[in-house]
Amino acid sequence: GINAEYGGLDSACGTIRTIGVCAGSGGSLLRGVDADLYITGEMSHHEVLAAVAEGRSVILSEHTHTERGFLPSVVKALSEQVGENVEFIVSETDEDPLKTI
Repeated sequence: GINAEYGGLDSACGTIRTIGVCAGSGGSLLRGVDADLYITGEMSHHEVLAAVAEGRSVILSEHTHTERGFLPSVVKALSEQVGENVEFIVSETDEDPLKTI
């Protein structure tokens, strides 16, 4: 499982029709995206407040978790585009720099 924090879901009005998704830290990349729900790894406190004030809902599931799960999909998509002449290597030793105490 993953840890997930959310904002605005309890006050969301109506049906969620559009979702903006960004692996890693999506606060600046999702800013201005017209979506009912943002799903990303992390946003600053003020970015979440701004999104909720605009009537959006936010789900944060930790920066590293969204990237680690996303990388194999990116490698597959890129490999299909460039063919076999390029080798993609995803680190197996890289890990979340933050530890829960």
